[in-house]
Amino acid sequence: MSLTVNTNMAALVSQRSLFNANNSLSTAMQRLSTGLRINTAGDDAAGLSLSKKLSVQVSASEIAKQNAQTGINMVQTAESDLSVIQDNLQRMRDLSVQSANGVYSTAERKMISAEFVARATEIDRIANSSSFSEKKLMDSSLVTPLDLQVGTNNTANDRIDISGVFKNFTGANNGMIGTTAYISTVALARTAITNLDIALSAVSTTRSSMGAMINRLQGSITRIDTRKENMTSARGIIEDTDMAKESAAMTKASILKQAAVSMMTQANQSPQLALTLLR
Repeated sequence: MSLTVNTNMAALVSQRSLFNANNSLSTAMQRLSTGLRINTAGDDAAGLSLSKKLSVQVSASEIAKQNAQTGINMVQTAESDLSVIQDNLQRMRDLSVQSANGVYSTAERKMISAEFVARATEIDRIANSSSFSEKKLMDSSLVTPLDLQVGTNNTANDRIDISGVFKNFTGANNGMIGTTAYISTVALARTAITNLDIALSAVSTTRSSMGAMINRLQGSITRIDTRKENMTSARGIIEDTDMAKESAAMTKASILKQAAVSMMTQANQSPQLALTLLR
């Protein structure tokens, strides 16, 4: 190589090497300090796009899980009210069986009937007042479908309609005994036994449907959790820093930077050799 003054190629090469080593060191330090492999789009454009899509899905999955849990709470609220109704119905049936016994006088049956009517009135009150977040659960006002958004996208498979488990139990619906019912005679008591069997069967069937829906929603929550774990793992693989790898890269870049600085010092001294030719 010619000995020149105006163009110092050795210095230019050293400068380029120093620039590259400095960039590598800066990148390694940034990744180690943030814990992220991708800090800017320039680090990995495709990886950044995919990791952000996964982040959206992970975040939405948590909301979907909350939606499913809210649905479970709603169904459980109605199921607990039905449990109380069922207890009242069972007591009313016991009273009907008692009143159907021929040994009681009319006055005694009226006393038995008083509790019977009180229980029927309480059942109707519960059915009319059972609610969750201002939505009535046991009358005809519940709007269908009642969709839970348990997925992260806008498709039919991301929703579960739970409206089918809520039945109208006010008045005489589904075999219920209305508030005007009574068992003051043997004939009425016998009829009440039949009607109450229908009512108890309706309540049991509805509670079974509610239990099945709760189990379904709990299964959906399990799936959401598993899916969220998998997506979080995939996102971590894409954007998280490999600490061991970046530590090694930082050490390498640091050594190269020191070497480049040393070589620049040597390269800058080379043109001075031309002075020796002028002496």
